Amino acid sequence: MSHNYWGGSGYGVPFKYRHEIRDIVIALIAMTIAFALLFGTLTSLGGLIATFIAVLTGFLAHELMHREAARRLGYIAYFKAWWVGLLLALATSFFHFIIALPGATVIGPKVWGGYPSQRDELKIALAGPATNMVFAVVFLALWLVLPSSLFSYAYLVYATNAWLGFFNLIPLALPGMMLDGFRVFRRDTRVWASRSPYRLRW
Repeated sequence: MSHNYWGGSGYGVPFKYRHEIRDIVIALIAMTIAFALLFGTLTSLGGLIATFIAVLTGFLAHELMHREAARRLGYIAYFKAWWVGLLLALATSFFHFIIALPGATVIGPKVWGGYPSQRDELKIALAGPATNMVFAVVFLALWLVLPSSLFSYAYLVYATNAWLGFFNLIPLALPGMMLDGFRVFRRDTRVWASRSPYRLRW
């Protein structure tokens, strides 16, 4: 998910964001605490580690793959935390549900000039959910083969990635926020319907 693709409407995106590492670390810590409260794993070392891995793979890897895809295509891109969204995640986690909007990958114009093409937007939008799908498959396999003392932790990571991958492919757009699924749907309904990034030739 990225509520700020292309830096909004004005392309006023700085070439670099010097607080990116700080934002990543804070978002990772805050989201781990929020999901640990939601899952009831805050007081369990194993559960807390599993929750951290779920956040690391489900949220951070998702956003960083958006960033990596954009950079490979030549765009300015960086992660920026959304402080209101992080506070909202922490607050709602106390009520047995969570509104998780930790931040977004901000993407500007190409470094050497030029504006985003429809095909580039499709590739960048698919990168995040595809990452979730890969992690979901990996941890589903681990869930099936790990001993009973560990399989619940693998299931937690699998379920988090599977849910986030599915949720982000919903073709939904709201003011100030556009899910990856909406970007994919409006660019190529066949790719969206297949839910597969492999239909798109890179």
